[in-house]
Amino acid sequence: MKRRILLSTAISALVLGATISGQALADTTKLRVANWLPPVHHMTSTLRAWADELEKASGGDLEVEIMTAPLAKPNGQYDLAKNGIVDIAYSVAAYHPKRFWKLMAVETPFAAPTAEKAGVAAWQWYEKHGFMAEDTSDTKLLALFAHAPHLYHSTKPLTSLADFKDKKIRVGGNGVKIAEMVGAVPVSMPPGQTNEAMSKGTIDVSQFPWESVKGFRLADVSSHHLVIPGGTYAGIFYMTMSPKTWKRLSDNQKAAVTKVSGEWGSRFISQKWDAVEQSGIDAATAAGNTITTLSDADVAKLKELIQPITDEWVAKADKAGLDGQSLLEDYYSTVSGVK
Repeated sequence: MKRRILLSTAISALVLGATISGQALADTTKLRVANWLPPVHHMTSTLRAWADELEKASGGDLEVEIMTAPLAKPNGQYDLAKNGIVDIAYSVAAYHPKRFWKLMAVETPFAAPTAEKAGVAAWQWYEKHGFMAEDTSDTKLLALFAHAPHLYHSTKPLTSLADFKDKKIRVGGNGVKIAEMVGAVPVSMPPGQTNEAMSKGTIDVSQFPWESVKGFRLADVSSHHLVIPGGTYAGIFYMTMSPKTWKRLSDNQKAAVTKVSGEWGSRFISQKWDAVEQSGIDAATAAGNTITTLSDADVAKLKELIQPITDEWVAKADKAGLDGQSLLEDYYSTVSGVK
């Protein structure tokens, strides 16, 4: 009899343990993060690092998958999250000019000394003025992050502003207008196509931060790199969550997402972009490429040439009933105050 009781107790314990284990597994929510950049690009590991922080903050309640196959082009990423096709998506804000036009104040020329300062300042400024609530009310915005300021990578000698004349440049965002203003020909294409385009001669120059030299293997196809002191501008990215996903999360899971988002998440991801800049410089140096810094005289001339980009944003803000100059000055002040 005693043996039967012990056996029954043991079986009950096993069943109870299995039930508890199954319940814990069932309570774990899996989040899918869309990724459209190639596996060799640092964003794959950067997203993984951020996901690890999220999983840790949730105490195991959340499991995060970084997807490997793109489900849409870069300009279709926001809708992936908005429509609940994925849980989290990110992309370049400039790919959505109607939605994020106010955020483009962040991309005005010579306004971003580093990715970290630009990303943190973007979040602070965008939230402070209520633009976040206006522009992203149909998703749950998690972070705004930046890459380091742009420079130029060329298959031909590129040492001065005069060398830009008639060069075909792969650009995006404000880079389109900058290319035109320096006498070059802007060419739009997804970042991942740049290597092939340069190797075939479809473009002569690409506008990217240093990290892209390694991320898109540009050291093999470009032999000249022109550094712009102060950087032309830093591109801003968004990371956002599906509203359906946010609603179904538990309070603990929402708290975990909040902990690694906002200013913290913006700084964390932007720091990763700053950190990989040296890898691009190293790749260019190892390839024996020529690295030139634009002269002070040409920098001054460039600032004068591209000032209309800033003036245009101010005018657009004024037309929308905002005080464009005041907003822009507040952003510059915010950048200066980022620690």
